Amino acid sequence: MKLDEVSGGPIYVDTNVLYMYLRSDPSHLPTIKAFLERVIRGEIVAFVGIPALDELFYRLLLARIKDTTGRNPLDALREDPTGVIAAHSYEIETAMRELMRLPHLDPVGVETTDFDKMLDNIRAFALLPRDALHVAIIQRLGLTAIASDDTDFDRVEGLERHWIINPPVS
Repeated sequence: MKLDEVSGGPIYVDTNVLYMYLRSDPSHLPTIKAFLERVIRGEIVAFVGIPALDELFYRLLLARIKDTTGRNPLDALREDPTGVIAAHSYEIETAMRELMRLPHLDPVGVETTDFDKMLDNIRAFALLPRDALHVAIIQRLGLTAIASDDTDFDRVEGLERHWIINPPVS
């Protein structure tokens, strides 16, 4: 189901939705803004895992490095990690702190019990470890919906993916 068709209730938000919002993807920004406005009003309670926020910071860092230097961001990080991180972290931190101040967008940590479930999810659904960890958090919270453009989540039984660009492959 498309992201703008979410009927309400609780939903887990994957990294790529927040990335498209913070990077202001003009073609999809209206859909994401409408979704987040519904979150702010409390029609949707959104959960975002700390692993998603970790990944978001890293992806934003790589994008900013590439935008400002025109170089491969991994090369720039290898050559001068301290300088590169210092040059970009404040802006990213500020944007992420503002994002996480939105009402009804609740951060969720990882618990030790998520480890075994992550391993189970890797095997059961052929997921990469980070996605399997997201699913473990979703399962622990008792959620059945995820806002994500990652089609790998379509393999998870009982999980409905709300997408922006990438519809499920039937």
